[in-house]
Amino acid sequence: MAVDIVAREFREFFNEEPALITSAPGRLDFLNTHQDYKGLPVVAVGINLRTFIAISRSQDEFVVASGNLRDEMWSILIGSH
Repeated sequence: MAVDIVAREFREFFNEEPALITSAPGRLDFLNTHQDYKGLPVVAVGINLRTFIAISRSQDEFVVASGNLRDEMWSILIGSH
């Protein structure tokens, strides 16, 4: 199950349990916008893929990591003690 995979990768990367795991459904927007070239509405179509995120609190850093891009990570210092 995808939630189990997200939780496991979070634990492996951060050495702690995530405080929250959530997801959003995937969708396609035809013509890559909400209006076509004639100004008519374009209907978004749901697909069978989801985006998952896992989060937890940190005292002094904001870290973003991607399970799809395991070699890349961004870390931003947001305060010091």
